[in-house]
Amino acid sequence: MESKQIPYADGVREFVDKCNEIMRGEYHKLPVTEQRDLYEKLARHFSDGFPPDVESTEYEYEKEGIRRRFRVYRNKKQKRGNAFVFYIRGGGFVLGSLETHHVLVADICDATGLDVVAADFRLAPEAPFPAAIDDCQDILRHVVENQKELGLGADRVLISGDSSGGNMAVAVCMRLRDLGEHILHAQVLFNPVLDFSRWRDGGSDAPLLTSGEMEFYTACYAPGESVFHEHVSPLRTANFTDLPPAYVMAADLDSLRSDSENYVQSLVKNGIKAELTVEAGLVHGAVRARNMSVAARKAFDRTCGKLAEFAST
Repeated sequence: MESKQIPYADGVREFVDKCNEIMRGEYHKLPVTEQRDLYEKLARHFSDGFPPDVESTEYEYEKEGIRRRFRVYRNKKQKRGNAFVFYIRGGGFVLGSLETHHVLVADICDATGLDVVAADFRLAPEAPFPAAIDDCQDILRHVVENQKELGLGADRVLISGDSSGGNMAVAVCMRLRDLGEHILHAQVLFNPVLDFSRWRDGGSDAPLLTSGEMEFYTACYAPGESVFHEHVSPLRTANFTDLPPAYVMAADLDSLRSDSENYVQSLVKNGIKAELTVEAGLVHGAVRARNMSVAARKAFDRTCGKLAEFAST
């Protein structure tokens, strides 16, 4: 489909064209190391300056032979309440690093006035499911247990993530609920992917998210029958009772839009307060276009507003 035929919001066509220029062709067929280099380049291109009122500190610890890293972002100008956001980045479980989402997480901190913790995690295919979720869950527990030493307030802990990071955020919510650890007070998700099973044999292409990419990510992260696990494809069989209230941002032109819609509907059916906003004219990952598209900026600000709202209620 040609770009001119798609009803993009302002600036989004230029965003899509630039992304396709950097992550060109069937890039998912390149060696994984080359894919990761391209993704880092993409992130650098759309990282338009670190907000001056935010500072970040990186931490590392070891547990059971596994070294885990995370960053804490603090707003030096304003601090909103005794709460923090635990953020899990996207990248299909295969791509990305603390650096690829460094400015995005800082901007969330800047926009909300909330401290934000960004988790690092092992990547597939070297470390398939459930390694990444194990890492995120352990880091979250570590942060909560050491909140005073880290200078964080934890009266309210919010979890957030984009794309595959949204998937892991939901999985962490489910895990902690099943363990009786009610430490999360809300979930705020940017275009999450919540049913990987439908991508085992490809699917429908959409701007910046092709069926080939999704099939590749699925095979890397959840090979074989693991793709049907409730923490990989929760929309298939998961129990959504007693999860935290949610706000979900979906992109109108995203092939994952239905995941957001179905998830919010399932939460509401189970008595969970949940809200969905489908942002018109946006594509998957358009949060990166927040500095070149008014529509993308409004969607970002709207979602950050929900984080601030959850922090105070």
